[in-house]
Amino acid sequence: MALLAGAKPGHVELAGVKQWWGTDISEISVDVTNVEEDTRQRLGVPACCDRSGGLMIRCCTCLVLGVVLPPILISAGSDIGTEVWREVATVTGLVLFTLSLAYCCCSMRRTCCEGIFNLPEPAPLVPPLSKSNQKVIAVKRVLLIYNPNAGKRQAESILNNVVLPGLQQRGIQCDVVPTERVGHAREIGMTRDLTGYDAAVSLGGDGTFHELVNGILSRKDGQRLAVSLIPLGSGNGLAATLRQNMQRRGEEVSVWSELDAVLQWSIERIAGGRLAAVDLLEVEVMNKRLAAVMQVYVGLLAELDLVAEPLRWMGPARFDVTSVWMILRKQAHLVDCKLTYADGTTSSSNMSCIGASIGLCQHFDDKLRAVPQAQLDDGLLEFSTISSDASVDQLMAGFLKLAHGAHTEDEVVWSSKQVTAVELRFERPGLFNVDGEILEHDGVLRLRVLPGMMNMLVGKEESESAAPAAESAQAAQWGADKQRWRMLGLYALGCMANQAMWIGFAPIEAEVIHTFDASSTWVNLLSLVFMIVYLPANFPASYAMDVLGCRHALIIGGSLQTLGAVLRCVKPVGPGSVNMVMAGQVLAAIGQPFFTDMPPKIAVDWFPPYQRVIADTIASLSMPIGAAIGFILPTGLGLQNMLYAHLCWSSAALFLIIVFFRSEPTRPPSPVSSHHAGKSFAKELKAALCNGRLWCLIASFACSLGSFNTMSTLAAQLVGPFGFDADAASAFGVATTLGGVIGAALMSVMVGLTGKHKPVLVTCCIACVVFSALATLTVVYLGNSRGFELLLVAFAGLGFSATPLMPISFEAAVAVGHPTGEGTLAGLCMSGGQVLGITQTLIIGELLQRKEATTAWILSGGLFLVALVAVLLFQPKQEAFNQQDECESSCDEPSSVA
Repeated sequence: MALLAGAKPGHVELAGVKQWWGTDISEISVDVTNVEEDTRQRLGVPACCDRSGGLMIRCCTCLVLGVVLPPILISAGSDIGTEVWREVATVTGLVLFTLSLAYCCCSMRRTCCEGIFNLPEPAPLVPPLSKSNQKVIAVKRVLLIYNPNAGKRQAESILNNVVLPGLQQRGIQCDVVPTERVGHAREIGMTRDLTGYDAAVSLGGDGTFHELVNGILSRKDGQRLAVSLIPLGSGNGLAATLRQNMQRRGEEVSVWSELDAVLQWSIERIAGGRLAAVDLLEVEVMNKRLAAVMQVYVGLLAELDLVAEPLRWMGPARFDVTSVWMILRKQAHLVDCKLTYADGTTSSSNMSCIGASIGLCQHFDDKLRAVPQAQLDDGLLEFSTISSDASVDQLMAGFLKLAHGAHTEDEVVWSSKQVTAVELRFERPGLFNVDGEILEHDGVLRLRVLPGMMNMLVGKEESESAAPAAESAQAAQWGADKQRWRMLGLYALGCMANQAMWIGFAPIEAEVIHTFDASSTWVNLLSLVFMIVYLPANFPASYAMDVLGCRHALIIGGSLQTLGAVLRCVKPVGPGSVNMVMAGQVLAAIGQPFFTDMPPKIAVDWFPPYQRVIADTIASLSMPIGAAIGFILPTGLGLQNMLYAHLCWSSAALFLIIVFFRSEPTRPPSPVSSHHAGKSFAKELKAALCNGRLWCLIASFACSLGSFNTMSTLAAQLVGPFGFDADAASAFGVATTLGGVIGAALMSVMVGLTGKHKPVLVTCCIACVVFSALATLTVVYLGNSRGFELLLVAFAGLGFSATPLMPISFEAAVAVGHPTGEGTLAGLCMSGGQVLGITQTLIIGELLQRKEATTAWILSGGLFLVALVAVLLFQPKQEAFNQQDECESSCDEPSSVA
């Protein structure tokens, strides 16, 4: 039987009293779900809004001056009788908005520059172990303790369908024991007879593993076992440290995004029998001792669970929201600190920090590599503090850099030291967190490392890569190319020109009908042709992207739209130029999919994984921004000058793409960056077409995009029957774009932080239904006399909620449709949107001609409700751990988790 390395059977003596490892901590445990107010005050833990008056006043002031007041002034300007005062109100609103935006950008410049757009390189990669391990045991029988509530309450199903069959296939017998309450795993480890077992395994979160280890250490008979874990918790930091996601994937990913692979990895580690003697962290507090296997937190990092508890309805996102709020509040803790170093020397200091951690792991959880230099068996603790002297801007930037360890380079925010023992003295009693367990202290905490105290089963890769950090730390061979934003900007310039050409005739429908002596149907066809031609042009464009690359696809698309712009300007506008204008529109329409299908492809080819969502969002935003400019140009320049402007714009974009757009980055942006070969295109397309999850996503995307495009194309005609003129239609287009920019930015950050596509998509679809209903009720019951401001809000809300659907759907499609090329997946989504867009545009156009504008509005909003139903049926692949791909039996290359 494998013993815990260096463990001494029995108990330890503390102040003349026998105390067992973690056997009696109920007196200092804190139940975060039921904290009395007197307990909160005694421990100095503020409620969510305590000590936040000044912050809330500043936030509300900025919100009123920068967000609420400008639209009120701008919209009120149209109702003021005197022209001078009308202009003053409008200009004042624009100036307030501009100044508030500039103030926010300047105040949070480091957050924007370092935390979002130009994240520093990830911290050097360090293996989880410092010593190679030669000892291997034969694992034939294990004690498996599982938490039925773990794994989103799927633990029992995962155990029976995956874990037990996998271990039995490898000749391992399992005795399974479920936990029934908090602390039960500790009791099992402490009291169960371990004779005949080769290892003890926990299936659940880090807390279950923590309890098991403490229970084994508390045994009076001195029996010890090698231990292992199968991660199914909300944190899973220990598994992430061992698994080294950054090395394999180029980003930190949740266990739930690759659950099948994690389960197999866990089973192989158990069956392999390789032992590593890893360190433990002894915590002494209030005459008690317990062991930590990962981290001990104080300050903000410990109080987070308690402050976030009222927001449990938000799910894991509550921790991100609460973290941001606590950073903004910046509550400092004064601590007397005594550190003991590896050479035996000590140092003492008084410090002020927002939070601190003392631990052994590289990861706080499976998406935060907070202490990248840590190793599990180097005999050292990592003592890290978050400075209270840093500004809110610096703290927010550090928070956003936390995922891949780049925050450690900013010494103003983060300080980390390697020690063997820490003594902390606080001004008053408070909270601390041990491996996810919330406890209270009396003002004193003593911690020390226990080198090689625990034998843990590790994998072959962890064992073979073991080496001291000083010798093995190395920068990744992949990373972000400095020119990536330039490439994205060049793409956006060409895409915006294409969208402006698409929508340019819609806002001046009356002028176009008069100038060309054409019908309303013909004017609609100038925009509708982009949807019609898209379908046959889509797959050649997808092929070009996935096989030839972004540069060649953009050159082809740019050349087509520039040639189309030339044809539209060959003759002066008039009845004789009707055919040339239509021919130019057709050519530009053929070039459209070379731009609209590009966002996920350019994000994958040029951006590291942790920036792909924001890159996809910015690329997708170029479409509504281009459309908004397309709304403004004709009303400001007139028909003929608009055509000339489109020609200059398209030509300049094509020239810049040819000269400056590179074929590929200087180094791959991630370890799994791939370039598709032409021979696989047909098989990848076939796999995508029989992917059931992808079809749910396509249906939702098609309904929402189709309705949104129709409302954009026919905006002037939809609001015209209710008394709104072309200027009002242009204002609605601008409001939609501004709302879309804000919505896409917020939703992309939410997806980036949580890694969850479906909840954000559902939220956006619900908002689309609400705002489309508001718009319909406004035009029908209020009209232009009283409804301009409310309709402006409705269009801004539609932009806010509908615009993010495109980039987030693209990213979700890549996740469930891999290995199909990104351009192909985007093309499938866009094709559905264009089909429904064509159908809806024709139907609504016919309804408008029949003077049934109310029915047209109801139909426009109805598709958003269908989109909501479709996205509710969409099942992200990572949630189906034991389901086979839908196309596995019918396709040559079924999809797999990205």
